[in-house]
Amino acid sequence: MNYPPSLPAGHSPGRFSAVLVVTAWLCSAVIGQEAGVSAPVRIESGVSGHIHPALCRSTKGTLVATFCKKEFMPHLITRSTDGGRTWSPPALFPPTDKIAIYPGSLTTLADGRLLHCWNVWFAPEEKLKSRYVAFSLSSDDGLTWSTPVNLAKNADPKIHSVIRHPIVELSPTAWLLPLADRTVLYNPQTGAEKSFGDGTSHGLVPFVRTPAGTLISGKGQRSTDGGQTWQPIKPFPDVFTQGWRHQMMGLKNGWLLASQIVGPGVGGDVIHFIVSRDDGQNWDLAHPVEFYNPGRPIGGRACPRTVEIDAGTLGTIYYDTDEKQPGGSGVFFRTMRLKR
Repeated sequence: MNYPPSLPAGHSPGRFSAVLVVTAWLCSAVIGQEAGVSAPVRIESGVSGHIHPALCRSTKGTLVATFCKKEFMPHLITRSTDGGRTWSPPALFPPTDKIAIYPGSLTTLADGRLLHCWNVWFAPEEKLKSRYVAFSLSSDDGLTWSTPVNLAKNADPKIHSVIRHPIVELSPTAWLLPLADRTVLYNPQTGAEKSFGDGTSHGLVPFVRTPAGTLISGKGQRSTDGGQTWQPIKPFPDVFTQGWRHQMMGLKNGWLLASQIVGPGVGGDVIHFIVSRDDGQNWDLAHPVEFYNPGRPIGGRACPRTVEIDAGTLGTIYYDTDEKQPGGSGVFFRTMRLKR
């Protein structure tokens, strides 16, 4: 920055410094507006532990989110009918109000129902805890939920069966389940499981099916034949490491989006979004889009989850456990213009 050789008449150095600070703040605010990221909306406060939000948008436009306020419980649900500007007070999710859970995922099915999957803690023997997946369905935009259905536990209780990402609905009788211990096709009408594609277990990573029918695995692989064969994608955002923490999603315009968390420590310093515009073949790692940068280490792992609100707007839920931020730890929602 080029400074004037002398101060304007009547301006002291202290006053001039204050002007510079205010000017810098105003420029920052304008840049933020141009970047298209809204101010965060606080959904909940006083959170800690495995918070890990999930988010979906119903066919009617309702946003539904779930998360844990504290470790294991309470497991809460909240809804927004105005694009995320306001949210209902977080309430207990009825099917899990008396059990210890690890958070899961939300998916909007083709028939309009909402699918919520979560992970149940259980103790197969003394001093050992494990997890299995359960799910429930809603036909009224998340107001009421069906009796939970349990998926099969792993035969070895030391191997946790966990879900953290939306399922891929290949058909009404074929749900692609990206579980930590197996990648399978599940028939919700019969409860039967079978191997998916070539039988490879991809681990706890997200899957996306593009408008062209291509499958993208968070393992950094791409398949154009329904998972029978896979080709590596290089370079690829680091979605695989701590795959439960990251996200990957497809947009209606054909673009794909993945999260990238930059910086050391538990939560890193900045959340970036990385975009692919050619059916997942190439990812624009050279031009990351900054979504969240609090100017300090992020408290907790953030676990962003994003949905497409409309043709020009994305909405993301995330959390930050830093108690020194205004209002203390919390779960937040903010929007971003797709033009970015």
